[in-house]
Order: sequence, then C-alpha cells, then structure tokens
Amino acid sequence: MAKTGVSKRLRVGGRELELTNLDKVMYAETRFTKGQVIDYYTRVARHLLPHLKDRPITRIRFPDGVAGVHFYEKNAPAYTPKWIATFAVPRTTVEATTRYILINDLPTLVWLANMAMLEIHPFLARAPRVDRPTMVVFDLDPGEGADISASCEVALLIRELLDRLKLESFVKVSGSKGIHLHVPLNTPVTYDATQPFAKIIAEALEREHPDRVISEMTKAKRKGKVFVDWSQNSERKSTVAVYSLRAKRETPFVALPISWDELKNAAKKGDAEALFFEPDECLRRLEKRGDLFAPVLKLEPKLPQPFMDLQNGAATGSRARDGSLETYRQKRDFSVTPEPPPAIKPTSKDAEAGRLFVIQKHDASHLHYDLRLEMHGTLKSWAVPKGPPYEHGEKRLAMAVEDHPMEYARFEGIIPEGQYGGGTVMVWDIGTYDVMDGNYWQGKLHVVFHGKKLKGEWVLVRSGESDGKKQSWLLIKAGASMKPLSPRQDDSSALTRRSMAAIAAARDAEWHSNRNGGGKESPPAKAAIDFDALPEAEARFIEAMQCRPVDKLPESGEWIYEIKLDGYRCLAVKKEKKASLYSRNRKSFDKTFPVIVQALAPLESGTVLDGEVVALDSEGRPSFNALQDRRAAAANIFYYVFDVPIYRGKSLLGVPLEQRRRLLESIAARLGGPVRLSQVFAGAADDLISAARNLHLEGLVAKRTDSNYEPGRKSGAWIKYRINRGQEFVVGGYIPGSDGFQSLLAGYYEGGNLQFIAKIKNGFVPRVKREIAERFKALETDVSPFANLPEKKGARRGEALTAGAMKRCRWLKPEMVVQVEFADWTAANHLRHARFVGLREDKAAHEVVREYPAAEAGTPV
Repeated sequence: MAKTGVSKRLRVGGRELELTNLDKVMYAETRFTKGQVIDYYTRVARHLLPHLKDRPITRIRFPDGVAGVHFYEKNAPAYTPKWIATFAVPRTTVEATTRYILINDLPTLVWLANMAMLEIHPFLARAPRVDRPTMVVFDLDPGEGADISASCEVALLIRELLDRLKLESFVKVSGSKGIHLHVPLNTPVTYDATQPFAKIIAEALEREHPDRVISEMTKAKRKGKVFVDWSQNSERKSTVAVYSLRAKRETPFVALPISWDELKNAAKKGDAEALFFEPDECLRRLEKRGDLFAPVLKLEPKLPQPFMDLQNGAATGSRARDGSLETYRQKRDFSVTPEPPPAIKPTSKDAEAGRLFVIQKHDASHLHYDLRLEMHGTLKSWAVPKGPPYEHGEKRLAMAVEDHPMEYARFEGIIPEGQYGGGTVMVWDIGTYDVMDGNYWQGKLHVVFHGKKLKGEWVLVRSGESDGKKQSWLLIKAGASMKPLSPRQDDSSALTRRSMAAIAAARDAEWHSNRNGGGKESPPAKAAIDFDALPEAEARFIEAMQCRPVDKLPESGEWIYEIKLDGYRCLAVKKEKKASLYSRNRKSFDKTFPVIVQALAPLESGTVLDGEVVALDSEGRPSFNALQDRRAAAANIFYYVFDVPIYRGKSLLGVPLEQRRRLLESIAARLGGPVRLSQVFAGAADDLISAARNLHLEGLVAKRTDSNYEPGRKSGAWIKYRINRGQEFVVGGYIPGSDGFQSLLAGYYEGGNLQFIAKIKNGFVPRVKREIAERFKALETDVSPFANLPEKKGARRGEALTAGAMKRCRWLKPEMVVQVEFADWTAANHLRHARFVGLREDKAAHEVVREYPAAEAGTPV
C-alpha cells in the first residue's frame, strides 16, 4: 500500500474500499503522502487499535495537508458507511447528541485515513460507560521560554509523587512540544474522582516547585514554566492517541511511548530532538520492543480512598475536610494543598461543557443584574445588585433566587406586577459557560463565560445564610482582569442592541406566568408586528438586498454590525411542506446542501429567509476555501440567517429591520442544527474593525436598524467594509499548462463589455485545477470575449496579452465566476498579487462589476 497513485480499490478486512489521491502530499518537508499515511496506520494498527477500541473519537482532518485548512470532526458525517460503529453521546439534552465514530477495526481506520484524518483523539473512557475513565492523564505543556526538556523534568517529578502512592505511570511524547503522562486505572471510577485527583497533584507540584510548574490555564502566567493540564480529565475531553500521527509541523511525528530511562536521559542531556519520532522509526521500535503502553490496558490500581469517596458521595462535610483528606495529605508528604472539589456527583448533563448562561438587566423596584446558569433543564439564578466584577479578585454580592424556566433566558420586555418583581428586562449578555471546577451543591463554581460581553473566568462561592436559607453568595472575578464596559455598552441589549428605555417604550413583549394558577410558564410574546395590516406575499424566490461597498464605517446613527460572511448568499423558501434553498442567481442548492434543507423543514409555510451558507475553519472563521471541498467540510457547514423578508404569507419588506430581526431570532431558535442566527455586534466602528482584522475576517457589514428590505437594490441602507481586498471575477479564457491550465484569464463587466484585468495563476492545488479544467469543455469558443484585448507590449508587469501572446490562449464563454483575493489595483486597472480563492456558484457572470468603495468620488456603485 505504500505505493502511491491517483486512486486504488482494495479489500481491507473484508471491506471493499476506494482509496483516492494517494499521491497528495500531506507533509511538505518530507513529501509524506496520503498513501504513506494510510500505509503507516495499516502497519501500526495491531498496536493502535486496542488503545482505541470502543472509545468515541475526535478526528482532525487535513484535506490539503498540514499547511491547508483542517477540521475538528466529532459527529460522524452523513456519508459514513453503515458498517462503521458509532456511539451517541448526549450533549445538553437527551435529544441532542453527538454521534462519535468508534475505530474498532482496520477497515474503519483505513477509511478515516483516506478521509485525510491525521490526528486521532479518543475519550479517556469507553462506550457505553463514557462516564468512567480508564486512566488519568497529565498533559505537560511548556510555556514560552521552556521546552520539551523542561516537560521531561516535570514528568519525573509527577512520577515521584505517584510512586509514593503506589500508582504506576507511563509516559509518551506527544509528537509536538509536550509530554503526556498516563496513570492506568481500569476500575469502576468516575471523573468525579479522577479530575480532583489530577488537580490536587498539579497544585501540589506547583506549591513545591513554583519556579518550574504552573497549574492554572492562564497563558500569561506560563512563561518559563510547564503547565500541568489536569483539566483533560473531564467528560467529553479527548487526548491524542498513542501511535497517532501529529500535524503540528511539516514533518510527520508520532505520539509515541518511551521508557522512563529514555525520558531521564533526554532530560539530562537537554536533547529535545531525541524525543521526536517519525513513522518508520516508530514501526522499527514496535518491532524490536513491542507496545510499551500494553500495561495501560490491563493494570487495575485504585486511587486513594478519599478520592473514591468523592464519587460515592461519602466524603462530605467536615469528615472529608478534617479527617481522611488530612491523613492523606500527611501520607503524601505534600505541602498543604487545597480541599478537593465536589462531594456530590453531577449528572452527565451537568458535566457537559457549553451550557447556556445569561445575564439580564432588570429595572424593577431597583436596578440590578440577574445571573442565570442552565442546570438540569432550568436556570439557576442569582441577583447581583452591582453587576459582574471586572478586576481580578474583585467580589460582588450575589443573592440566590428561585429557579427560572429555560424559556425565560431570551426574554426581553415587560414583566407585569407580581411576577419576578415586575419591571423591564434586558438580555444584557448571553452565551455558553464551561465548569472548570466545583458544582452548585458544593457551594462553589469556577466557570468560564463565553458571552457577547463577558469572556473569561469567574467564581461563585456560597458565603452565608439568609432567613435560614443558603442564599448569600459571592461572584468573584478570577483569571485575568477584564476592561469594564462603557456606559453605552452597559445599556445595550446583547440581542437587539436596544437600551433599557427603548425596551420599556416599545412594550413589544410581555412575560405571562401561570405559576400561581398552575401549569407551565408561558414564553414571552412575539415582537409587536401588526401582521393583519401587512400585505399578502407569496413565498417565492426574490432578489437579495445588496450591500454598498464603503471605505469607512459610520460613526453615528442607528446601525447594527455583522461579520461579512465569506460564503454563498442563499434564500430559503418554505412553501407548504417543502423547503428549498436558492443561490442569489436562482440556482437550486437543495442537492448541494441537503442537510441544511432538512433543517429548514420546521420553518413555517409561506416564509422566506435571507442568509449565507458558510464553512467554518478550525478557529470558527468563515472560509470560502473550505466551502469548495464540501464533502470534507460537511460537519462545519452552516446556514447563517440574517433577515426574513416574508413570513407566513405576509410581506415584511416595509417593516423596519429592528422588528424583522426580533422576529428572526424566534424563528432561528426553533430551527437549530446547521441553521444559525448571524450575530450582531455593538461598539465603536474602529474597535470592531480592529477586532475583525485581528481575527483575520473578510470584513464587516453595517445595516440601518430602521431600513426596509429592498430586493435587488444597493441603496446604502446596508453597507460592507472589506478588510482584505477581493471580489468576484468572470473567467473568459485560460493559458494551457499542467493539470489543465497555467493561469485563468479574468475580468469584469463595464458598460456591457467584459474587461480583461488579470491572469490568475496562484492559489490552486492540482485537484482544484483539474476540476476547473473539466468545466472548460462545455464553455470552449474560438472568440475572445474580452473587449480590451489585445494589449500593447509593456501594458502590464510581466507578459502583456499582445496579439502574439493571445495565440497561446484558449477562450471560454464568460459564464464561470471565481472569487479572487489581491493586494491592490494598479493605476493601469490591473490586479497586484492576485490569488484564486474558489468558484462562485451563487452569482451570475453578468452581475460581476468592479467594486468601488462609495467614498471614492465619481465611481459607480
């Protein structure tokens, strides 16, 4: 199998597999191909598979090699063969699950390797008992100024501590800059015992060696130290598998077991290079020494009893604090260490990261903030009179109040007297949170907020009783300090950007509670649109409203800002029982994006949505390149909706955007899956531009909150600001070369004529070139479609398309549209440093004109 080629059909373990693009280079430095990746995983399988059996797997895929776009994939894609084993792991509700692939045999491993899976990251637990880890893992990550040799020294210190506890440990190099230390268990133990154990070991080591070890996640504190990451011992977290390839460099290194003697020698000599192993060396070592990690699958030691008591609910109260754990501290001969967290076992639902949090600003008898955390299908709630603290160590009183229904999380409007204190409510911040430590019943929660306003660490600690009830808590800022919000940001809704006064004046939603009369809480009323007064409208394709390009965003006025999404503009149309998806030039995308069409099924009949189909890269950024390889990016393709021009057979074209947006929020909440609501942002234009530039986004879109929806128009009520330079161009010919062509000849329409502006020869990979060249067959013509050719000699840098040079060209009907990035326009109307990004299937060629920022005087828009 080591021999590479374009494709090959093989029978592997009784399964017929088609292996493709075997000659594609995955690691440029050593020219290591996909065929060699498959060959390595096939040869290492008898040692690797026992360590993967029945473990849910997170795969990291690199369709174009380690230098290209990569994807973290958890869900089994829709095209997964039925013979591949999977296991559904619950997310935040029983209904919501992630269907993980289980790599239990060689055909599955080879099939995934053929899908460009380079890295394999399994759970620490096996299905079906994903709540029971079979090991404890310490991930030793050197910070700036430290290296892998420093990680070796810290690994030896941890081993010394574990030896005192009679716990055998095994070590592997990660294939990157870190070291992984594994403690086998293989006994009925849960994460409620293993994570506190790992944390207390890490903190104890930090106390003994503060100059070398850090147990906190804050990157700013890691300089010159090794971070002992104990948080890997959590449900749904995964660690790179032993014998997995890594994709951190242009050379294929392996996550490989080594002996403690090898680790000692490397640490002693400071020889970091001795700790990196390529596939061939890994296979030679296995042939000679066997699987050094084989005992990890069989050994059955037990954690010290105090930690076992945690999962059994026995180590509660003062007995755990003052008895067994104190004895344990003395036995370990550690320095004084903090009390391990929670004594009460949370459910698997509570153990999951990424649950909802919301902070509502509530103007009742007095103005205050309400913090709410999703737990057990309800919202645990605290009233925080002065709002969240921003400075590290700053404390704010937080009074526990009654649980609120989940429907209340996104409520914004008026509460009648006698219900939750009455008054006006704003959704001040909303997002998800992760639990780093503790639990609600213990009285301590260390959380990380991922909100629109709050980002970072906070701690909730129960501090006392009120009227005999444990209601008094403190909300404390942990981790790095955060810049306080401006008065304008503080008085701005995270959902609608409205102020408290605007919400109170609008009276467009009112919360009705049936608590006193029994029955379920009623959700808030819909936005106050008078549907009876709206004109009838058929749910059909309409031309999408367009954005006018500008070179400066407005500094004042009522605007909302969105990320400029780099994908396909699409309209979703729901007629009776059928949902359809159309490109902006009326091309059906139903077969192109069937998962999105299926997710649109719950949409009300007679409705049209406007949005963008986008592929996200591993950093969560829109990537038009990734969208081209839809099969590889399937799990990361989403439909972001940002408007609703028609709803239930009624035209909303004349309804202000602000009201359409509120309605859209409720529509998007009912759809879910790959259908997402495009976020809106508040803040100064310059700050938003700076943030978008730092995140390497394409640009920003600004929309007037009072704007109507104007089909097909570019009125200026919607504007776009590009951070990178780029636009669509029409292909009118090509110069022949390898894999079909050397360069594409591109231009745009002006006054009905196609103007040649550039030869596009950068940005292609061989596969894409072959796919584009295949389209040439249906477009070939003998006549140049460009009105401004031939060029004069010396008309451009490089070779001009003179009459003589044009003899080498092949001409095409101007129907193909491509996305191109470039550095700038020259004075001669040519592109500098043009680069192909992808094919545009959502825009008609005749619509392609040169895009000018509106501030450039005398230029068309």
